[in-house]
Amino acid sequence: MREYIEGICRELDFPAEAKAVMLDAWERVSGNPQAMEIWQRWLAAYRQDVHMDYRTMLAEIDEAGRLAGVHRYTAELLIFLCLTEQLLELYEQKGIDLQIWHDSCMDMRWKLRECWENYGIWGSFVAHWFPGFFELERFALGRLQFELVDFPAEYERTGKTKPEGMRKAINVHIPSCGKLDMETCHASYRQAAEFFADAFPGGTVAFVCDSWLLFPPHREMLGEKSGIVRFMSEYEILKTRQGDGDLWRIFGQRDFAHPETLPEGTGLQRAYKARLCAGEPVGTALGIFFYPKETA
Repeated sequence: MREYIEGICRELDFPAEAKAVMLDAWERVSGNPQAMEIWQRWLAAYRQDVHMDYRTMLAEIDEAGRLAGVHRYTAELLIFLCLTEQLLELYEQKGIDLQIWHDSCMDMRWKLRECWENYGIWGSFVAHWFPGFFELERFALGRLQFELVDFPAEYERTGKTKPEGMRKAINVHIPSCGKLDMETCHASYRQAAEFFADAFPGGTVAFVCDSWLLFPPHREMLGEKSGIVRFMSEYEILKTRQGDGDLWRIFGQRDFAHPETLPEGTGLQRAYKARLCAGEPVGTALGIFFYPKETA
């Protein structure tokens, strides 16, 4: 397994320091019989059922980390790195393009960076997010990530009638792996429409997104030329919520009690800092758009 961990860290382009931390964590876990018993039990459980109890797994992996002297954020990322080996076998068995496996696993690279920025720890503080990939329900298709969800009830609550026979929608997730370029986003939409085509018997596919990126005031904050604004412009907003739960994605930290001290390294940070200093709310929004299947 040590050789595999070294290889998957290289495959996912982990920084050298992060790879060293993962390898050290493995040595600590494998060198502790109690921790190793927990580890092997959950690797075996995944082989039996991809829909295993991930919440319990993470709690027990935290305990394995404690026994081995490994921070829980590191231990939680490490167990999923180990599981990618079996995930690769599942992709091969199901005939899914292995580039999709690679791109989906790269989400751990983005979460690794976020954990380092926010906590100075090589690992993940959002490992509860990973199971969707390992249950073969969420996939990275190019720049964006997608999964099938029920068609949003909010659409009909606005007084509109959903397309006949449409029961599902494709939920869109935007990993923090760089700027939003609409050409690459459109390529992802096309790929997702084809990948999930069987769920849409009619002529259109529904994409939904629930994200801070769709927050309507971005138009005034960032301007029409902003990549974020171009991205959100394709969605019809169904619902907006206030809340600052996603500010860590923008500022790479968790403390927003004194907005005047927030960094101003990017235009996005400057726009949000100005809004927070002015006492104006921030938030998220749910949006939808329909995509013709014939363009996929």
